[in-house]
Amino acid sequence: TKLENQGKGHGQFREIMQDEFIAEVTQSLTVICLFFHRDFPRCKVMMHHLEKLSQRHIESKFVKIDAEKAPFFAEKLKIRTMPTVVIFKDGVA
Repeated sequence: TKLENQGKGHGQFREIMQDEFIAEVTQSLTVICLFFHRDFPRCKVMMHHLEKLSQRHIESKFVKIDAEKAPFFAEKLKIRTMPTVVIFKDGVA
């Protein structure tokens, strides 16, 4: 339901840290995760659009993670360019 999803952080676009990553991407059915770099203008443009989408698509969780602060996951998911959007379904990219 909508309230349950909002309780899980749906309806917002928030930054997560590396130690929250696993819990965040496995708690919801669909999670859209943006890997970004603070100094890249294209990342700011992508953040703007994902912020709007997060409010319209309550059924999905939208999160962002600074790739520099999450090198382990950036490497494991083979993130090579910024911005990169990874979609998780049932915790699987």
